[in-house]
Amino acid sequence: MAKIGGKVGLMGLRPPGSDWGVTKEMAARADQLGFSSLTMGEAWGEDAFTSLAQLAAVTERISIGTSIVPVYARTPANLAMTALNMDIMSKGRFFLGLGSSGKLVIEDFHGEKFEKPLSRMREYINFIRMALKGDRLDQDGEFFSTKRFRLRFTPFRDNLPIFIASLTPLSLQMTGEIADGWLPIYYSPGRMAPSYNKLKSGASITGRSISDITVSPQVSIYITDDKKEAFNRERPHIAFYIGGMGTFYHEYMHRIGFGEESDAIRKKYLDRDRTGAADLVTDEMVSATALIGSASECLEQMQRYYDDGVDEIRLVFNEPDAAGYHNIIESIGKFI
Repeated sequence: MAKIGGKVGLMGLRPPGSDWGVTKEMAARADQLGFSSLTMGEAWGEDAFTSLAQLAAVTERISIGTSIVPVYARTPANLAMTALNMDIMSKGRFFLGLGSSGKLVIEDFHGEKFEKPLSRMREYINFIRMALKGDRLDQDGEFFSTKRFRLRFTPFRDNLPIFIASLTPLSLQMTGEIADGWLPIYYSPGRMAPSYNKLKSGASITGRSISDITVSPQVSIYITDDKKEAFNRERPHIAFYIGGMGTFYHEYMHRIGFGEESDAIRKKYLDRDRTGAADLVTDEMVSATALIGSASECLEQMQRYYDDGVDEIRLVFNEPDAAGYHNIIESIGKFI
């Protein structure tokens, strides 16, 4: 089989029950095989930055990035210091993936008021780019007012890439306007025209084109001969996002053509019937947003993403143990 037609990264190398030694070994192997990136997200478990620092220390070429950290979880000054220090430690391999998360996580876990996420995102990104240039960090913003200080270290470079995890039409337009890349979830080849139109609209505001924005979705992968079992493992994940993560994913599913199904799933989930909600996730919804089958079948499915405009696929693992992670890494790594 020919080489894969685009970049392939790995997201969240933390097999259930394993220690950090296992994760570092897998990261080093991914670096050796030629995977393009390692990313870690952050919700209410391990934080992303200290995790990624571990991976940066045992790799040499692979990009290291967050996917995502919520802007409500840190001050812009703290976020700038941490991101730019990560770039120094990794010798220019770091990229910053940002998101707003949702009301439940931000208010009930972080204790912050979840309001005006897009305005807050703009303010954070502006602050980080000021820090990158070595400017005095004077910013009289809507959320933060800062003055007098400059960073007391020199950034590794002046163009640290900043990605945004966006779903809504307004956030997609902002991504096109100010971000270096887009980190979507549940990307569905052939159904993304509305999202791309918003990205293009935003890009035109700042004289850019869609080619200036790196598109890097996270996509679940199951390399298996038992497709039915894999479909059933993926259904609860989709149901959780539709029913348990606010309204963003529910509305997004409407935009990619799964509105009726999404309405029914969300109703079941909000009625506390999670099993029933998962059962309503159709095979079409799973196959439209995940990679399932033999290694060769998954590789063929990946090509649909590249043909649709994707630059990099970040593979997400839902395996029960480290052996499953290793199998996917080795199976896909042969074709990079």
